[in-house]
Amino acid sequence: MKFRRMSAATLGVFALGLAANAQTETEAKVQPASANDSVMAPDPLSSAAAVYATYHSDVTDVRHNSFKNSGDIQSALDNLGGQNSDQLTRGWMAYSALVASQNPEFRAAVRDIEGFYGKDVLVRGLQNDVRYARSLNGGTTAVKSSLSAIDSDAKRLRETAAFVKEQAYSLQGSGWAKGKVGDAGAIATRLRAESLNGRAASDAMMTTFSAPGIDSVLVNAGKSGGPSVWENISGAAKAVRVPDVSGALGISKSNVAKGKEPIADQIATLAAYRILGSEGASAAPMQSAMSEKQTASCINMAQLKLQACVAAAYQHFEVPFCIGEHALAEVGSCISNVSQ
Repeated sequence: MKFRRMSAATLGVFALGLAANAQTETEAKVQPASANDSVMAPDPLSSAAAVYATYHSDVTDVRHNSFKNSGDIQSALDNLGGQNSDQLTRGWMAYSALVASQNPEFRAAVRDIEGFYGKDVLVRGLQNDVRYARSLNGGTTAVKSSLSAIDSDAKRLRETAAFVKEQAYSLQGSGWAKGKVGDAGAIATRLRAESLNGRAASDAMMTTFSAPGIDSVLVNAGKSGGPSVWENISGAAKAVRVPDVSGALGISKSNVAKGKEPIADQIATLAAYRILGSEGASAAPMQSAMSEKQTASCINMAQLKLQACVAAAYQHFEVPFCIGEHALAEVGSCISNVSQ
């Protein structure tokens, strides 16, 4: 097998890892890179990404369907406002990593080092230095691809928010929409309880992200200039399909925002784990690297504002504004903060 020549910096980083694990690493067996980069599913990243996909399927439902009655509003409120901030953040991180893992240069770099040192040693190296993965060949470009996908998602959330909030005004002429909400405080309290439990990934999205063909969707998600991949899914969808894009898609020009480098490092590290496979030693560090406090805190604040807004609502037509502003637009802002 032919390997790329590794730089002194690359060897230096792993020298630190080797020194820290000298006793166990002397027994490690060299494992050649697999010719097949596919990962058996379900794995931690696919399962988490399915939660994020389920949220976007709910977004699709409200994006393409106007509210016809108070039940429609309540359903949208439960689905979009019932997400757990930590779970949704892990799903967003997982999806970002899945997109980043499609970069061919980055995949080759990870496979080369795995073949030279062995998978176990590489996993320990990734754990010892979260910045390492993004420094590999293709690491920066891989993360930029994920930023491009995130930007498309954020734009979609803003557009959907505008559509939903517009109904807060247009529905004022509908008799049913002028009806009283009822015990708004109780609704807000229930919404808070639902957000603490979280909204489970749908079976359809779990199946989709476990399917071997998901990579063909993810590779397009990271190309600049294309629509969000979620445009083609809804609560009734059985699969995520590649958007119908006319014209050539370009390389993402998005850059990591100042102060958000640790998040970009985590995305690259998760992408490396995905390339290696989730079985055995890499499953636990995957779970740890998906945790991201800044975005989770931002989404949690958006949910608290949503609950306060609902508690203050008096008539049904007021609730769509709460949904659009806090369950859609602010969530979009939270996930887009990582890029500039």
